[in-house]
Amino acid sequence: MTYFLTSFKTSVSNYKSSFGCVVLGIFLLFSIVSNAQKKRDLLSAFLQQNILETQDGSYNIPFDKKELHDKIKNLPQDVQEKILSEAYEAMKYNWPSIPVTSYLDFKRNGDRMRMEQYWSDGLDVLKKLVLAEVLEGQGKFIDAIINGSWAVCEQSTWVLSAHLPSQKGGAGIPNINDPIIDLGAGEMASTLAWTYYFFKDDFEKVSPFLKARIPYEITHRIIEPYITRDDFWWMSFKNENFVNNWNPWCNYNVLLSTLLLGEEITPKARKQVIEKSMKSVDKFINYYKDDGACEEGPAYWSHAAAKMMEYLELLKTYSGGKISLSDFPIIKNMGKYILNAHIYDDYYINFADSSVRLQTSPGIVFRYGTYVNDTSLKQFGSFLAKKEDFYLNPTKGSLDIALHNIDIYPLLKDTPSVESIEMSFWYNGTEIAGGRTDKSASKGFFFAAKGGYNDESHNHNDVGTFILYHDGKPLFVDIGVETYSKKTFGPERYKIWTMQSDYHNLPMINGFAQVDGKKFKASEVHFLNSKSQLRFSLNLAGAYPEAASCKSWNRTYTLKRASKSVLIIEDQFELKEYKGESIQHFIVAQLPVLEKEGKIKLKDKEGRSVSFYYPEDLFSVKIEELILTDKRLLSSWKQDRLYRIVMTDKKKLSANKYKFQIVEN
Repeated sequence: MTYFLTSFKTSVSNYKSSFGCVVLGIFLLFSIVSNAQKKRDLLSAFLQQNILETQDGSYNIPFDKKELHDKIKNLPQDVQEKILSEAYEAMKYNWPSIPVTSYLDFKRNGDRMRMEQYWSDGLDVLKKLVLAEVLEGQGKFIDAIINGSWAVCEQSTWVLSAHLPSQKGGAGIPNINDPIIDLGAGEMASTLAWTYYFFKDDFEKVSPFLKARIPYEITHRIIEPYITRDDFWWMSFKNENFVNNWNPWCNYNVLLSTLLLGEEITPKARKQVIEKSMKSVDKFINYYKDDGACEEGPAYWSHAAAKMMEYLELLKTYSGGKISLSDFPIIKNMGKYILNAHIYDDYYINFADSSVRLQTSPGIVFRYGTYVNDTSLKQFGSFLAKKEDFYLNPTKGSLDIALHNIDIYPLLKDTPSVESIEMSFWYNGTEIAGGRTDKSASKGFFFAAKGGYNDESHNHNDVGTFILYHDGKPLFVDIGVETYSKKTFGPERYKIWTMQSDYHNLPMINGFAQVDGKKFKASEVHFLNSKSQLRFSLNLAGAYPEAASCKSWNRTYTLKRASKSVLIIEDQFELKEYKGESIQHFIVAQLPVLEKEGKIKLKDKEGRSVSFYYPEDLFSVKIEELILTDKRLLSSWKQDRLYRIVMTDKKKLSANKYKFQIVEN
């Protein structure tokens, strides 16, 4: 079948899926969808209206080269100079042949970083060259762009080494006869597609072979396998039980690349990509609960809900506004999640694989607010832009992000800057609760806790854990996640200490920690909020193995809004039998001081203190240093250690009730 109009012969054989004998309809007939939330199929509804058939053959792209040139020329002079100076430096880049051993690193020792550095360096250099040439338009950077584009086309694969296990033959050496689509291949394709879109005429002047190369490579590596295969896991056609950020991220880059290649792609192939991507992204939207919370954590919001928004934004632009989900509550809720996840400064709720500090893209937040017409999101984007260096460095991120940031630059700058502060929030589907004691983000307590289950995307065994901030600074914390490795997403994931419940603010019950799996979850989850207090309660017992012999372990968090902020933690439990010690764990950011039996003093770096009261007759206390050695943790925390308060139950009772109090001094 022909997808690509320009003749460009190659000895590489056409891909034939090894899964071609699997009949999709039979698979779906017998599959059991247990985690998909609702079969909304919002995008598929537009397909039933035959909107694509009403397109007159023309379609819209966000902006052309002349339009973008004018927008860059309207940026402040120092920003333009920065774009040019970075491009002159990028011209010196000597495009390497990526060592095959850098791919083998992942198979041999789990290291993915060396190969990914080559990949990210290439994307960054190409971005800088493209922006500078669009700005100047004098051909000064064209040869460097040609060299970069050709070097990327010559690479055996654009797939990241950590994602090669899904190819035929598994991890290690790239299999050039089995092109697969991952996050890396998608990002590289869209960057090359933008390059082609802006400079195809310049390439044509040099050689028709040069102009044909990029469309050929994108078609062969991305578009053809996308159309012919249904078995890429992230498409979610084979399994709707697990859908994450890969879905909108990959679908967006495939769709964007296809549209940017214009007439080089046949109308039939373009239509196939659009229809298939709409059906696939529907699976992502269906997977989300009505509350819109990102179970992968705030660190993934930009790649999950926000990447979905980018896809929907592109689809709306392409269709001239005919295809839009901007008015649907689920889409609005997915956007507003990032507002509630923000604590203060660059701190965010960091459940799942999120770091304690995040740099959320102001442009993405603003664009989401624009898409759903939400003032608070647009103003929060403006707030982030002023807090960070957005107006001095709007080209941070991928080429695609940079282009859109340039496009919205004046609109964002003219938008009032407002930090949205919600006194409470409750995601009743995802079971994330939280709130504040003060309308100022830098004062009082900020509290968040979660229920859920121990098989969420980017899961930690953390059902029932909580975090507590005081005056905008971390007090009781979630450690976060270490640098990704082969172990992170393999069978040894829960051997990593940061994934274990004993290194969250949770009890060990009867000698047992929580375990992973869909069935290990919270029950009897309740949330209440009033002007004076917030209360969140749940039964933790179901998150522990049967061997823990735990009949019930009811935990209640009560956040009191008074002249002095107070958080009360009440545990009431009943064991079927006593088997071993039950131990309470609390992870704190600063050195805890045992002032006396029953009272621990907690201080942040500025010296403001909080007292932590516990029943001294029930617990013996030990304080442990948690030395941080991982680069990602050190970068996120900006300190080399955290602390774990370990409280061992002295009474060895099979049933009891007690409480802890955390009080602002």
